[in-house]
Amino acid sequence: MKDHIIVCGLGRVGYRVAEVLWRLGEAVTVITEPTREEWVSTVRERGAEVLIGDARTEDRLLEAGILTARAIIATTSNDLVNTEIALDSKRLRPDLPIVVRIFDQALGEQLEEAFDLRRALGMSVLSAPSFAAAALGERVIASFRLGDELFVVGSLELDDPQKSEADGRTHAAQHRAAPILAEPGESEVLESQGRVVLAERGDWEKLSSSSHAPGAEHRRQEMKEALRHAFFPSHWFAFVRQVWGSAPIPLRVVFVTLNVILLLSVFVFRAGMGLSTVDAFYFLITTVTTTGYGDISPLKATDALKIYACLVMILGSALVATLYSIITDFVVTSRFMQLLGRQRVPQRGHFIVAGLGSVGFRVVEKFRLAGAQVVGIDRNGQGHLAEAIRVHSPVIVGDARMKETLAKAGIAGARAVVAVTDDDAANISVALQARRLNPRARTVVRLFDGDFAKKVQSALDIDVAMGAFTIGAPTFAAAALYPNVLTAFILESRLIVVLHRDAGSEWHGLSPSRIFHDEGVRPLMIKGAAQKRYSPCNDESVLHRDDKVIAILSRQLSA
Repeated sequence: MKDHIIVCGLGRVGYRVAEVLWRLGEAVTVITEPTREEWVSTVRERGAEVLIGDARTEDRLLEAGILTARAIIATTSNDLVNTEIALDSKRLRPDLPIVVRIFDQALGEQLEEAFDLRRALGMSVLSAPSFAAAALGERVIASFRLGDELFVVGSLELDDPQKSEADGRTHAAQHRAAPILAEPGESEVLESQGRVVLAERGDWEKLSSSSHAPGAEHRRQEMKEALRHAFFPSHWFAFVRQVWGSAPIPLRVVFVTLNVILLLSVFVFRAGMGLSTVDAFYFLITTVTTTGYGDISPLKATDALKIYACLVMILGSALVATLYSIITDFVVTSRFMQLLGRQRVPQRGHFIVAGLGSVGFRVVEKFRLAGAQVVGIDRNGQGHLAEAIRVHSPVIVGDARMKETLAKAGIAGARAVVAVTDDDAANISVALQARRLNPRARTVVRLFDGDFAKKVQSALDIDVAMGAFTIGAPTFAAAALYPNVLTAFILESRLIVVLHRDAGSEWHGLSPSRIFHDEGVRPLMIKGAAQKRYSPCNDESVLHRDDKVIAILSRQLSA
C-alpha cells in the first residue's frame, strides 16, 4: 500500500476520523487494540485494512506500511501512548506528517515544537468553538481564533434570493466578509439559508444584523436603534437592574410601597390645596426632599391636610433612607464578592454552561473572548478549571438538572444553555429542564455518540445535539492531508478546510483567482506586514511574500 493514511486507535475519535477519510476517497489502514466489533466490521467493509495490535511496536507500524504512508494519526485516549506512537513514527520515518490527539494542550504545543509534529490536537479545543457557535445561533457554522482576532464562519440570509453574484459580493465586501468558495470553477457553497461567509466577529455581527432589513426600512431601524441608545443607554438599564436585583425583597417592597403612597399624595394636595397637577407634584418633591422653598405651603389648609403633610415628610425621609440602603447594600455586596473572587450573575442575555470540565472550560472561554456574558454550573465547583473561570465569570455550584440551580444561574433571562458534562443523560436532562423554565432559550447538548446525537435532536425538544468526536474528526483528517490547517468542518457534504499560511515565494505576485485555478486553494483574507487586521481579498488582489493569508479548500464527501 502506498500514499495511505494510518489511523492508530479505533475508538470514538479514530472511527470518526477513518469515516471522514474514506468518504474523501483516501486509502486507510487502522492499527487498534481490540475494540467494538461493529466499528471494525464497518471499517473493513469500506475497504480499509485493520491490524489488531499495539501501534507502539515497530513491527506493527512496518506492517501498516509506515515507510510508504502519506501520514499517520494517533487517536487513542492516552496521551502517553499517542506520544510514544509519534516518537516511534518519527524515528522510522522522519519526513512523515504526524497528527496526534493530546488532552494536555501545553504538552501538545511542546511536542509540535520539539519533535516537528504537524499537529497535536485536543478534542476539547476542537469541539468548544462549535458548541459556542451553536449556542450563538443557527446561522453560525464555526468559529476560530487567530491571535487576538475571533473569526466566524456563518450563513448569511440574502435579502433577495435572485440577487446577482456581483451584488452579493458587494454586500459582503462592505462588511469585510469573504464568501467561501467550493471547487475551482464552481459557485459559492450555499445553504438553504443563503451565502456562507467568513468574517471577523464584529464584522459578522454587522453583516448578519443588516441582512434582514434592506433599503429604507433598514435605515429607519438603524435610526431607531441610534436614538434609543442615545437617550436610553443600555448600560444604564443594566446597572439599574443590577442594583435593584441585588436588594433584599423586603427592602424592594418598602421602596415600591412608599413611592406609590407619595405619588398618590399628588392628588391629595391637588384637591386639598386647589393646586394644579404640576404644582402639586412640585410641592410634594420639595416636601419629601425637605427643601421647603416656602412659595407653596399648607399654612392655610385644613388641620387634616397639615397632619397629612407631616406624614408625607416622614414618609419622604423613609423613602430616602430606603434608597440609600439599596445603594449601600449593592456597594457592600459588590465589594465582598470582589474580595472573595466571585462575580454577579447577569439577569438577561447571558449564556449558561453546565459542566466545567475541559470542554466546558473552553466553551466559557470562547463566549468570554466573544464579549458575551456567561455563567458556569459545576456539581462541586472545586476543580482548577472552575476556579479559573470564577476569576472572571460567576460559577454556580449545584446540579444543573435541578430547577433551583438553573434559577440561580438566571435561566429566566438566559440566551442559551450549553450542557457539556461527561454524562449524556445528564446533558439531555439539563436541556429539557432549561426548555421548560425558559422556552426562548436555545439549548445545546454534548453527546459522545454522533449517531445518537442526531436521533436526540430530531426526537426531543433540543435545538442542537452534537457529538464532540464527530466535530473534531474533520480537523484530524484535514491536518493529516494538508499542512497549515486551522480548522475543518463538514458543510453540505463537503469537507471545508481553513488554512493559515504565509504567502511566501510560492504565492508571491499571484492573484487569488490564479491560486484558486492552479491549486484549488482560495485565499479569502490577507494581512500585509504593515496591517493590523485581516481584510477580504478579491480577484484583482496581488499577494506579497510577507502577507499572512487565510485560505480555504473544499473536497466532496461521498454518502
